[in-house]
This record gives sequence, C-alpha cells and structure tokens, in this order.
Amino acid sequence: MGKARKRRFLTGTMVLAVVLAGLTAGHGLGLLEFSPLPIAGAEQPGLAAKGDTYTMGDQPERNSGSATELHVGVSDEAGVAVGYLRFAIPTVGQPSAAALQLSMVEPGVAGLLEISQVDPAWSEGVLTAAEAPPLGRVLDTVAVSADARTVEFDVSQAVRPGRVASFAVTTPATGKLWRMHSRESTSGAPSLRLEMPPVGVRSPGTPEDPGSEPTRRPLAGPVEATPVGEEPCETDELLVPSCGALLGVAPGAHVPGSKTEALLRFEELTGRQQHIYHAYHRGRGELFPTADQIAIATDPQRPRALFLNWKPTDVTWAQIAAGDPQTDAYLDELARHIATEFDRPMFFTVHHEPENDVVPEAGSGYTATDYADMFRYVVERLRAGGADKLVTVMVYMAYLKWTAQPWHGDLYPGDDVVDWVGWDTYGYSEPGHGFGDFAELVNRVSDANPEWPGFYNWAAVNFPDKPLMIAEWGVWYSEDNPLHQAKVFQHATDQLSHFPRLKAVVYFESENAEGRDSRVQNEPRGLDAYRTLADSKTFATKLRT
Repeated sequence: MGKARKRRFLTGTMVLAVVLAGLTAGHGLGLLEFSPLPIAGAEQPGLAAKGDTYTMGDQPERNSGSATELHVGVSDEAGVAVGYLRFAIPTVGQPSAAALQLSMVEPGVAGLLEISQVDPAWSEGVLTAAEAPPLGRVLDTVAVSADARTVEFDVSQAVRPGRVASFAVTTPATGKLWRMHSRESTSGAPSLRLEMPPVGVRSPGTPEDPGSEPTRRPLAGPVEATPVGEEPCETDELLVPSCGALLGVAPGAHVPGSKTEALLRFEELTGRQQHIYHAYHRGRGELFPTADQIAIATDPQRPRALFLNWKPTDVTWAQIAAGDPQTDAYLDELARHIATEFDRPMFFTVHHEPENDVVPEAGSGYTATDYADMFRYVVERLRAGGADKLVTVMVYMAYLKWTAQPWHGDLYPGDDVVDWVGWDTYGYSEPGHGFGDFAELVNRVSDANPEWPGFYNWAAVNFPDKPLMIAEWGVWYSEDNPLHQAKVFQHATDQLSHFPRLKAVVYFESENAEGRDSRVQNEPRGLDAYRTLADSKTFATKLRT
C-alpha cells in the first residue's frame, strides 16, 4: 500500500491571516495574471454584464435588479444577501482564462468572498431570494483586504464560447456586508476579462475540430441566450450534486429499535425523502451494507445513498496500516461483499471523529500520522478488493480544542483516498458553548482560540477542490429555551447560502445521545421550521442511481 501524499496545510493562524489581510488585496487563491481581451466599444477592457442583481433573505419577495449596487453578506435590514451576475460569452473561441472583476462602492470590509456557478435561467428584473437558483460549483475563493477597491475571481472553468456564464457571489462571513457597483452604476461596473490564446494555439478544453467547414460565419459579438428553464440539480459518480446539496439523516441514533423504521418515521414526520441514510458499524463482526441497508438504498420508489461509518476495534491504527492479519482478512471479505451485493456509489468513512482518540506520543499506535496511514490502507485495500464505488469521506470532529493541536493537519490521509471532507457539529439551546445560529454551528470560532478562522473557512482554503459535508449536525433541545431549535432551523434556510461548498447536510436524530435530545419534533414550531428547511430549493437535488 502506498504512503499518504502529504499536504501542506494552512494552519488556523495562516488561514486567519489570509481572511483578515487578503492574499493580494482582492485576488483569488491562485488567480492567473493576464492581459484582458479588449472588447470593441467598451469603456474598460472586458465584457459588461448582461444582468446583475442581489437577493435578500429577510425580504424574500423583493427584487433588486435596478439597484446601482450589488450587496453580498449580511445586513440588519435585509438578512443574508447574495449577488448574481450573468455574461454572454462571444463565439470567437475558447478563452484560456477568465477573471470577473467587481469594484467596491467603498473599501473597509475584510474577509472571504466566494463565487459559484448557477443556472442562467434567471432575469435580473424578476429574481428574488424565494426563486433564486441553487448554488453550483465554487469556482474561486478570494481573501479581500480591508483596503481593497476591487475583487477579482478566476472563473475560467465556467466560460465557454457562445454560452451564458452565470455566477453567484457569497461570503461565509455573517457580520459583514460588501457593497459593490452593479452594471447600473455610473462607474465601476462589473467586468469579465478574457484571455484568448495566440492565433493557432488551442485552449485547454477547446472542442476538437469537427473536420468540416462551419455552416455559418461565427458572430463577433456576444450572444445572449434566452432562458428556457432551470437545469435540474443531480449527482455525479462521486455523489456530488451539480447544484444545491443533499439532505440526510442518521435516524434513531443511540436508541434501540429498527433503523429502517426510524428512517421512515423521520421522513414522514419531516415531509420529505432523505437523499442520505447514515449508519454506523464497529469492529469485524458484521459485513455491510446489511440487507436492510441495501433495501433502503435500492427502494425503486425512494432510492437513497448510503453513508456508512466503520470504526475498527481491538487493534491500533498503526497495526492496521502495517497489515494486521485479522483486519486484512475482514477487509478482503468486506470488499467482496460490497462488490457482489451493492454495485452503487456509497459514502464511506473510517473511524470518524478521530481527534479525541489521538495519542501523540511516538509508538502509541494512535498518532495523527498513524490515523492517516490507517485510513489510506483501508481504502486502498477495499478498492483493490473490488469495492471501487466507495465515495470516501474524511470526517473531523471539529471540536475547537483539537483544531489548535500541532498534529491536526497530520490527520488528513491524502487527496487520492479522500473524495469528500466532512465534519460533525452540534448546537446547544442554552447560552454558552455552541449557542448560536446555523452559521455559527457550521463555521464556529471561539475567543479561547482566536487564531481559528472557523471550520468552513479552514476547509475552503485547504481543500478547494473537495466537496464539503456536514456529516452530523443537530440542535440539542432544552425545555428552558424550547424555541431555540426553531430559530436555528429558520435561519439555516437562508444561511445555507453562506456556504456554497457544502454539498451534503446530514442530521443526527437522537432521543438520548448521552442524555441529549436532538429530535426535530420536540416543539411544534421547531418541526415546522425544519420542514421548511428541508423543502428549500437547496435540497431539490435528484439522486442519480
């Protein structure tokens, strides 16, 4: 088995410095530098937007298409604001690079901005938060400094000749608002700068010559496509949705009884089918997926994706990575079982939340490096044995105490054996640690660890090419503050747009998790709020089976 590919992580301090200072005063993470393609008749190099607007979570029916500004972030009056832009790309050839430039109305705000693809079937005079398209692939993350007057995003991956390129601009920051000039502004309008390859040089991704003369001369100017309806969000072979996110549950956790029945009860209670069914296995005594789990996944009327955790017992991480004979025999049998009985993509992780089991002393068998080696060994052996449709997830505990440890970065097994990056996080209904809204829960920070930027920010910078997942989340109910669950679920509906890299959100439903209760039906308004969240367009994704 191969050794883990070592990744140079940005630590909490380094990520925080990026977020607060900006990498290059408003340039993206690795943005290409180039001379823009001049567009005839333009006041500045680049394409002008064909439409732009912004939506407001607290005013879901309001349209801002005629505004002279684009807002991104959060304001007391409007809630979560998301900016939208669309450009018609000329049919003059495939650009080798493209950068979208936005100009600040006034500088002074520092933090991360992200740009995602969205379906172009929207109109600036109509779009509202209630009808906004689900967020697609994140193209770039930009660290904006407080003195930046412009921000540039690398959008090269989304630009194709003769097509409409459509974008959403978001931020994970919850207490900040960026104001940028829109196309209606008298200055600083959005601009899409294109770099064209030299004549005779094919751009990466340019379609092959079809071998015949074109039937008509290419148009020199941009062509605005007429929207014909949104494309559906659907998953690929790694279960990554093209837009939006997957919704899941670990039903009836930590309590006895049929998990199938618990899943069906949860779905009936919340009013919708789950994309993901999450379950747990320990030791070498059972092969999975079980017959019940296979039935859940292959239900012809309600197919679901499995997410199975395996936690080894009675053997150290180092022993597994070194080829423990009993574990090898089990893994080989497990691989044959999966290959024979379940020919579908399946989320899989090894020993989720490893942080609190790390023993950093050399030779303990439980160092962070031992974990990374063990994870790699298990995945490679299962793949070699025929379980080649596993969709692997690295699941962190994300407890702030552990993020400050010097070994935290050593846990990661390597990009080639990790398909998704996830973390588990919980909210509390009483003041103190973990008391906050959905955004706090996803991107938690603490005065006790001021160098930590929040897990979403950390993951966005360190894993820019990986889809992110909340592998477990929940809000612990309290009779002393019974409406807090409802508030978190209500805020989550809008706050999900802070986090476009989140492509799966999996609830942990338990009546008694070490004395805590996360059930969504504890209070009627909480259940109603969760139903609204589950019914949002973010989760209107088709699971391809």
